[in-house]
Amino acid sequence: MKLPTDNIFQLIRSMTASEKRYFKRHYSSEKGLATALFDYINSLDFYDEDIVKKHFSKSKLSKNLKVYKVQLTDLLLKSLTSYHSKKSVVSSIRIGLEEIDILIEKKLYSLADKRLKKTKELCLKYQESSYFFPILFIELHLKRFYSINDDDTRETIFDEMNENVETITRLLKLQEISFTLSNKINNELTQQFDQSEKEALKKILNDELLKTKDKELSFKEQYYLNTSLAKLYSVLEEESTLEYDYRKKTIDLFNNNKDIRTNQTQFYWAALYNYIFCCLELGKYEELEEGIEKVKDLANDSPYLERNLIFVYYLETKYNFIQNNFEFICENLEHKFKKQIEVYQQEEEFVTILTHIYFTITHLVLGDAQRVQFYLRRLFASNQIVDTGYIQFFELLELISHFETKDYDLIQNQLSSLKRKLKKEENTSLFYKETVNFFNDLTKTNKADRSALAKAFKENIEQFKNDPVYNIAKEFVLDDWLNAVILEKQFSERNRDQKVDI
Repeated sequence: MKLPTDNIFQLIRSMTASEKRYFKRHYSSEKGLATALFDYINSLDFYDEDIVKKHFSKSKLSKNLKVYKVQLTDLLLKSLTSYHSKKSVVSSIRIGLEEIDILIEKKLYSLADKRLKKTKELCLKYQESSYFFPILFIELHLKRFYSINDDDTRETIFDEMNENVETITRLLKLQEISFTLSNKINNELTQQFDQSEKEALKKILNDELLKTKDKELSFKEQYYLNTSLAKLYSVLEEESTLEYDYRKKTIDLFNNNKDIRTNQTQFYWAALYNYIFCCLELGKYEELEEGIEKVKDLANDSPYLERNLIFVYYLETKYNFIQNNFEFICENLEHKFKKQIEVYQQEEEFVTILTHIYFTITHLVLGDAQRVQFYLRRLFASNQIVDTGYIQFFELLELISHFETKDYDLIQNQLSSLKRKLKKEENTSLFYKETVNFFNDLTKTNKADRSALAKAFKENIEQFKNDPVYNIAKEFVLDDWLNAVILEKQFSERNRDQKVDI
């Protein structure tokens, strides 16, 4: 069942213990209903409007809950703004701009100019180009109308503005390329790049990215350039090893700019995670293990990054799955992951679904049918989040689980249901249809003939290499399970002795 949620609940759950203490100390009132609402919502494991109203049924808060939620949201945002005041470069720049406006309004132009210079130096040092325009505009305003330090010409300011426009234009273009590639790569199993798309990517590579390399770039431009090049090379398989090089260059970029690394922790964390994920794909396991400890330490040192630990647990699960460390997954990772998604309300995130797939197959390997069904129910509950290809893969995974427990009657019942559904649906995966028929034949064939049937099926399905359901199944379990059937072994028996192909 999908639990109801609410913006105020999500905001409170996102706050660290330190942020909550600051709010209680500086912005709450013992007699205030907004504070009472905060305390109660903070105690909840999930949000239910009716439960909240019932709790406050004897006060006016129950009838005016919407109003008090708005008041509490405003208070929390003020508290968070105050708490984080000048704790980051961006915060210091914003506050500096507000202070400059106040000084100008009070006609204290010399003080405003001094504050402006400090804010500009901060902006330059940390390459926060998006704040250059308001700074330059105020600078021009002071020189033009109030003759402050008018020895510098206005042309200099206009030159700086033009340079900043060029920088931001390049940066936005690089960001657009990076984000577009991310969206496509994240859905690569169901939406693969065809040859024409790869040719278009090569054109972007040659006409835009490689030419940009020769220019003098800001830190963020270099960051997005390296990130875009890494993503492109991950898609262009003939150049796949270059992905690692650009992931590594991004880490080096941060290590050579330690001030920016300290103040751009979120970007650094993402760069580090992408780098170690690349290490996993290339089998650089020593670097991977070192990197995992680094990203964990980074998250522990920066509480607002703790939400990101979900990606670390996913990475660790995938790594240990590849290494056949199935018991380790169950004993060390499964509980941590469960606690993580409960605390941060991450049940519906895509990375959760991917991790649950690995948990499902892990328990299939260990022969724990009850846990397999537990995770299958969770996977099917994500039908509003994932593509149809994943839902159909979950159905095939359920057929595999029943085959392993020799519940052939359950398979036939499921097949009857799937066949009825296939008659109603259009544009269904051809591989999915073929596999449904294969299971029908497999359960009706003598045990002695199943190996030959599985071998013939495996040889035939190569034609579906562009099929989304085929790609998902092959990524996680298909080849290894078919090999077990061909060898006339249980899936769990084969996987305890041989590495899982994913």
